[in-house]
Amino acid sequence: MEYTRIDPALPTVGRWISLNGRFPGNSTLRKLKYEKLTALDLSGKVLDLGGGNKARYLDLLPSGIEYNSVNIDPEMDPTWLVQPGEKLQIEDGSFDSCISMSTLEHVYDTKFLISEIFRVLKPGGQAHISVPWMFRIHGHPDDFTRASPSWWKTTMQEVGFRKTAVLPLVWGRHSTASTISNFRGLLKKTRNHITHLRDVLYARCVFFRSNGRYQGRRGQRICNVALGHFITASK
Repeated sequence: MEYTRIDPALPTVGRWISLNGRFPGNSTLRKLKYEKLTALDLSGKVLDLGGGNKARYLDLLPSGIEYNSVNIDPEMDPTWLVQPGEKLQIEDGSFDSCISMSTLEHVYDTKFLISEIFRVLKPGGQAHISVPWMFRIHGHPDDFTRASPSWWKTTMQEVGFRKTAVLPLVWGRHSTASTISNFRGLLKKTRNHITHLRDVLYARCVFFRSNGRYQGRRGQRICNVALGHFITASK
């Protein structure tokens, strides 16, 4: 299997203004996830694993796709309602793409569900998966897994994907630390902006020769404390 770890883009003031304007009221992890989601080239039949007609990001998906979804929660109004651990009632090779936004950490047998994603994808189809890494436990209804890039590399290879790329969803060390504490206390919004601007300043001072990305050993250390990962795998 061909494996790539993508160097994430450095934080900038302009990018922070854009993220706040496009995705107001969301956490940094969700902003970074949505930034990547809106950049995907989705077409044809798309399966949303963990989504539904009430998913908050539906307006970020391109028009013209044939959207279907799977969920355990009937209130999300999915196409298929399933029980945890149940095989998807979908024929093999049915979908061009599958997306899964912050869902697989809530699944106990993650590898089984990844194998189901692989099964229902057409040859050449792609899976796009976002998961948290340095992020607090959040049950919906349970929270089981935080998996490293090495785990994703090995698991996707064992399932059968021919290509896998992992993008760390990271802004910087200061914002990761503050997100873990959930910005408790006074002047929460102001402190949030200041923390993210500290990461911008650090990146400009240290990575000014890195072509706009977290690269090298220092970049890897920052990626090690990413808020999450975005995995893209091709069948």
